[in-house]
Amino acid sequence: MLLLFLPAFAEAPAVDVDPVALLQVWGTAYDMDVDPQADATGYGDPEDDIGFKVKRARLGLRARSGDFTGRIMGGAAAAYDAWDDDQEAFALYDASLGWNRKWFAVDVGLQSVPFSRDNLIASGELTFQERGLAAEHLSDERNVGVVAQAKGAGVTGRLGVFNSGGGLFGDDNVGKTLVARAEYDLGDRDTYALWGGKEGFGLGVGAVGLYTMDLATNTLSVGGDAVVRAGPVNVLAEGAWSQERPTATDVAAPGVWEVTNRVGVTGEVNVGIGRFQPAARVSWFQDSALGSWTQVLGGVVAHVGPTGNADLVRVGAGYVLRLEEEPVPNDTVRLWAQFWVRRQDSTL
Repeated sequence: MLLLFLPAFAEAPAVDVDPVALLQVWGTAYDMDVDPQADATGYGDPEDDIGFKVKRARLGLRARSGDFTGRIMGGAAAAYDAWDDDQEAFALYDASLGWNRKWFAVDVGLQSVPFSRDNLIASGELTFQERGLAAEHLSDERNVGVVAQAKGAGVTGRLGVFNSGGGLFGDDNVGKTLVARAEYDLGDRDTYALWGGKEGFGLGVGAVGLYTMDLATNTLSVGGDAVVRAGPVNVLAEGAWSQERPTATDVAAPGVWEVTNRVGVTGEVNVGIGRFQPAARVSWFQDSALGSWTQVLGGVVAHVGPTGNADLVRVGAGYVLRLEEEPVPNDTVRLWAQFWVRRQDSTL
């Protein structure tokens, strides 16, 4: 009987494995805070004092066999700011399975919520190693769920259903997060990267809507984004709006106590000059209950990896200017370095 199954095993597609490792380290060379023990805080301020920290450390595998893919990635990350309480502990960041053909794909498991382009750009591709305020605070970055994707003629559509609460091993309520994203791509450049190559043209435009029904809070979010890559110039622009509304329940405390509107806008421009990448980014965020914040970040990144793998190592330096409705002395000078190991030609 075993002989009957040998041809099937012999014809099984090979497994293509792509190991991935990412390490990002930050250094704060200057901290404007007046009182070193009582840093002012707010959206976009991680309260870093002069010194060093690990921003992200991740290790995992991605694999493909025929039409099937699998991804598992674990690690830890520093908190984005004082409002971010989901970081620092070691955790799984990606644990998903996928099936894809030329025009259709389905992924299930722990994965990125397809909200804004800033959300979906890989952490190792981020110019400043962090996302804008809108991407960070107007949508879940990752959750457990299923995403179906269809593409053709430059148009891509994604529909996703995710848990609205709970954790890796299940939801804690019957509500869910529903997301729909549509994109249009033109040209031959990767519109989910802001570095690499200096020839050709790429345009990516996206629009998204998201609705979350949680235990005591419902959230509606909408947004739009665009990337233009022309020669050595790369431009990213996006904006998003959300409304959180408490519900009448005594099961849990709501995330907000009144209807709260939030809006965020992020813009970045950078230029590739040899292996150097001067860049500037502005990110603005407003919370109807708390006020508004602006972050301006300017600096330069050097892609110093060995020849043929210029993105293995990145180092950078920049100035972070933070502007609040009530001025607070909390600007910083930031240094950063990145070590990113993955197959350059991988399509996973």
